[in-house]
Amino acid sequence: MKYIYKGLIGLFCIPILSVWLAGSLICSVIAVIAGVLRNFGMGWIGMTIYPGLSVPKSLSLPFGVCLAAVLMLSFLYTRRFLRKCLVYLRTS
Repeated sequence: MKYIYKGLIGLFCIPILSVWLAGSLICSVIAVIAGVLRNFGMGWIGMTIYPGLSVPKSLSLPFGVCLAAVLMLSFLYTRRFLRKCLVYLRTS
């Protein structure tokens, strides 16, 4: 039964967590860059909270930084869980 669990973790959890890990890191960097660019007058960058409700341009940098912080927390906890899964797969 232990081999079935390891196979399922290797087949499903590892790829999903790896993609989530890379995506959250890339998106956190993009969120900060977009907040800075929109704050300095790049109007073509849109930041909406809800359809029809946009973030004011003066608050785009703090909004981008807060979003990046949430994504970095997601990155850290996902990395921790991915490492635990890999350690579990290495043990016999």
